[in-house]
Amino acid sequence: MRSLFWLLFGLTVGAIAAVLFTPQSGKKTRKKIRKQAKRMQLELEARTEKGWDRFEDWKVNAQELVEDAAKQVNGSQTNYMG
Repeated sequence: MRSLFWLLFGLTVGAIAAVLFTPQSGKKTRKKIRKQAKRMQLELEARTEKGWDRFEDWKVNAQELVEDAAKQVNGSQTNYMG
């Protein structure tokens, strides 16, 4: 996950540097930077949401495993008791 962050960070810095060094008016440059920043923001939000969805899936699976293990332990305890 860290490497993805650094990749996105590097791409952002590189893209901004490329825009800043391109010969064009300041107004156009600022517009391009805003547009790119918005695009990257939307992508990051989508990836974050996808990550949260994966986390929720993992959490549900972990809860089910714990519940199944508890049932097995409780079931095996009743077998020994009686």
